[in-house]
Amino acid sequence: MKQLFRKIHRWLGLLMALQIVAWMASGLYFAWFPIETIRGEHLTVGPGPLTAAHLDGLMAPDQAWRTVAAGQAVAVEPRQVSLVVREEEPWYRITAVAAGESAPFTRMVHARSGLEAPFLEAAQASRLAEAALRVPGTVRSVELLETVAPGAEYRGRDLPVWRVSFAEPESLNLYIDGWTGEVVARRTARWRIFDFLWMLHIMDFETRDDFNTPLLQVAAALGLLVALTGVVFWAMTTRLLRRRRMAGLPQS
Repeated sequence: MKQLFRKIHRWLGLLMALQIVAWMASGLYFAWFPIETIRGEHLTVGPGPLTAAHLDGLMAPDQAWRTVAAGQAVAVEPRQVSLVVREEEPWYRITAVAAGESAPFTRMVHARSGLEAPFLEAAQASRLAEAALRVPGTVRSVELLETVAPGAEYRGRDLPVWRVSFAEPESLNLYIDGWTGEVVARRTARWRIFDFLWMLHIMDFETRDDFNTPLLQVAAALGLLVALTGVVFWAMTTRLLRRRRMAGLPQS
């Protein structure tokens, strides 16, 4: 029986060695860096605060809402209206849902002029991305993303967005919402390492998001079996050594 458990443990350990190393290495990386650093939150600043000067001469929020509703081809239902600052100007940020749809959409209306902001041009997206940096950087490229491949670094979020790339800091990509001008995602060199290790950790080599794959389930079961057979083998070996010691026999 002891030989059987030794063989099972040895072959399962050999089979699972690389994946167990991947789990340990990725877990160490996840634990080593704060998630805020991985996300690049330390590289950007939020929008400026509202001040008393921003509150002068504002139109009523319901007027801004009517502007958005009038620009839609179907009936829409308001969900949220908030006052924000974009490029030192006051804007109403309006979230609504179109009739027959479940996903909300967001538009911006200037809080003084009442004009609805059009979809951003590349130059505007670049300017907003630069303004969001905590330390000045030079824009390397600006690209409008309307579709993304499975496993892309920007995934599971609304499209289209502008991707504004910087060489420094940390090979940063900022993703700018084309309607609101907000930074919706940050991707850095550390995030890309995190994403690669996450792929290895959950064993989803296509989308990098599904941690309920059959492959992971089988690997986790085998990993547990390696641990359990190791414990059983250790217990059997310890018992045998104890018997030899009590009998006064050599232990080797």
